[in-house]
Amino acid sequence: MKKEEMFTVKVGTKKVWSYVTAVVTHMNTSGDKVVIRARGKNIYKAVEVVNAIKRSFYTDLVIDKVNLVSDRVTTPNGEIKVSAIEIVVKLPRSKEEKTTLQETEGQQQDSRQ
Repeated sequence: MKKEEMFTVKVGTKKVWSYVTAVVTHMNTSGDKVVIRARGKNIYKAVEVVNAIKRSFYTDLVIDKVNLVSDRVTTPNGEIKVSAIEIVVKLPRSKEEKTTLQETEGQQQDSRQ
């Protein structure tokens, strides 16, 4: 079975809003799922990208899946493993999905208090 190809934004050294713009532009044109991927010291920035999109553009954004992986990177000193994160986000397609999202967020807020 062929793996589903998804639009991927690779988070690196640019500012957070550069990646936010890329994700929002893709969501506005095709509306598909988007993978936000970062390695090493930039993992925090991938999380910031998702939070900025959710806060500023799509309050109903759904985090479909989060994958934590290790990439093997070859350096002059040999091969090393680098931690990476892949956050798959999408817009809800139905009223049921929106309702479930709102209920989940309400439960999370209750548990924080």
